Amino acid sequence: MPPKKEDKEKNSEKNAEKNTEKNTEKNTEDFMNKMLENQTQMSAKLEKILIALNNTDTRLTKVEAMLATSQKENQELKAKLEDKDAEVKNLKFKLHALEQHHRSNSVRVAKFALKGDESDPENVRQQLYKELFYPILQGAVQDGKRTYVPTAEQLIETAHILPGREGSPRPIICRFFSRIHKGLIMSYKKDHAPRVTAAAEAGAAARAGRPPPHKYPIADDLTRESFAKMKEIAGDDRVLACWAIGGHLRYRLKTEATKVHKVRSVFDTLADILDG
Repeated sequence: MPPKKEDKEKNSEKNAEKNTEKNTEKNTEDFMNKMLENQTQMSAKLEKILIALNNTDTRLTKVEAMLATSQKENQELKAKLEDKDAEVKNLKFKLHALEQHHRSNSVRVAKFALKGDESDPENVRQQLYKELFYPILQGAVQDGKRTYVPTAEQLIETAHILPGREGSPRPIICRFFSRIHKGLIMSYKKDHAPRVTAAAEAGAAARAGRPPPHKYPIADDLTRESFAKMKEIAGDDRVLACWAIGGHLRYRLKTEATKVHKVRSVFDTLADILDG
């Protein structure tokens, strides 16, 4: 007797369920295998990343060590450079002091109009002696500070003319044989050096209650650095006067007219000198 229709349908449904279960199991197995494979790949990638990170940490540690070493070396080099700068500054100061000492027997004469051959040292010496230094030393004799006036040949070792503005008397550097003679010149120039006689200048001085200015100003023979610094200080609005004594700069401020300040080093800035 053939199967009934109902039995056939039941068998068909059972077969379909079995096939579905098999497919589901297969799909689940495939999915799990795929997940496992992905997990394995991710684990491998993570392992590589960890290795790379470890290597990076190692390299960073090395870089940090190198930077620390470089920083230490830079600090040592900086300290050495500062020592060298201080040494150079000290040598520069000593060299300047030596040059200024070499000029200690010399003076700088301004506004002296030479006659004749300016390139002849003897001509320059004789004119300076006759018109400027002889009257000063004669005054020293009259004041009892000297018993005689030395000759030009005994007094002046050499004299030379500096570059200057065309049409105006150029500065003259005069070197004496003795610092004693220079000291006498500098001490007695105020009272015995020739003064201007021109009516305009003399009259202006008289109206201001002071003697006429000297005809030929005499000052210490300064180094280029000292002379430039003296001009810089004198040109400041806060400064009343600036001058040199024995090659050393002095100045007075308008706010302290009676107080004399010393310049420690001509290599200091103007701000350090006036505000220090």
